[in-house]
Amino acid sequence: MRPNILLIHPTIRPVGVDILKARAEITLAPDGGEDTLVEQLNTSGADAIIVRVEAATRRMFAEAPALKVVGMHGVGTDAIDLDAATEHGIVVLNTPFVNFKSTSEHALALLMAVTKNIMSGDRAVRDGRFTEFRNSQLPMELEGRSLFVVGLGRIGSEMARKCQAAFGMRIMSYDPVYDEAAMAARGIERVSFEQGLAEADFVTIHVPLKADTRGMMNAAAFARMKPGSVFINASRGPVVVQSALIEALRSGHLLGAGLDVLDPEPVPADDPINTTPNLVLSPHYAGDTVAARARCSETIAGSVLAALAGGELAGIVNPEVLTRPNYRLGKALSQAG
Repeated sequence: MRPNILLIHPTIRPVGVDILKARAEITLAPDGGEDTLVEQLNTSGADAIIVRVEAATRRMFAEAPALKVVGMHGVGTDAIDLDAATEHGIVVLNTPFVNFKSTSEHALALLMAVTKNIMSGDRAVRDGRFTEFRNSQLPMELEGRSLFVVGLGRIGSEMARKCQAAFGMRIMSYDPVYDEAAMAARGIERVSFEQGLAEADFVTIHVPLKADTRGMMNAAAFARMKPGSVFINASRGPVVVQSALIEALRSGHLLGAGLDVLDPEPVPADDPINTTPNLVLSPHYAGDTVAARARCSETIAGSVLAALAGGELAGIVNPEVLTRPNYRLGKALSQAG
């Protein structure tokens, strides 16, 4: 029997849908609301669901007894209740290898846009302030500067590599996972969070959203940053206390900032972030290049199908589910065998 997989409109790229259609029955939910998804999961008897930005909740897991696999089209799983998924015996998969290069490129683009005054320079030219702006707003060089990378996972590591190779930057990092020797082997200085903030010209954040990272960039953290430095965030919006960043920019303590992520998203029209100076914003799409989306779609489709067939659990986020007595996929595979 072919498995049933629930997708949500707007869904993953066609390459992934085609892979799924070849080996599974597909149901398309009209939206990602919780009520809609609970209804669709039960109506279709879906074995798996693939989400992009939609929440996967405790209620969904409790009220959809056929559900065995949640596939995350991307890396971040903060919209998925992982504890609840594990408690209900549901395996969660993501795609950790598909968009780290795209995201690091975007973080670097934000850094360059801020330090080179790209956005404000563009507006000045269009507004007839060509000469005035040229004589008053000089850009910053990146060559030989210092970069503090908070979180040295795939994206942070790639950002560090790019800045080392292109600009000869001194790279510092804070990441409890890596010891001094491991960082030194890559030409990176292991420093404390406080030291990195105080010494770096540029600070870039690449951490998952967890209890210990939520709000880690607060007023005290921004106050520790070097006067005239630049802050970049392409991880998750709630890692930053946004009001504290706004104050650091408006006071002139920071030269500028570049954000691909905000809190909340989308940002309300009257949010003070929209009128904050020296700030470059983008709509949380650092990893959403055409190529990365296609890779992500293809990867998660293959991973979900492989899991349902009893194959490799590529990108498993909650491996502890495998030892639970109510592990749904394991039970289903045993019964099928």
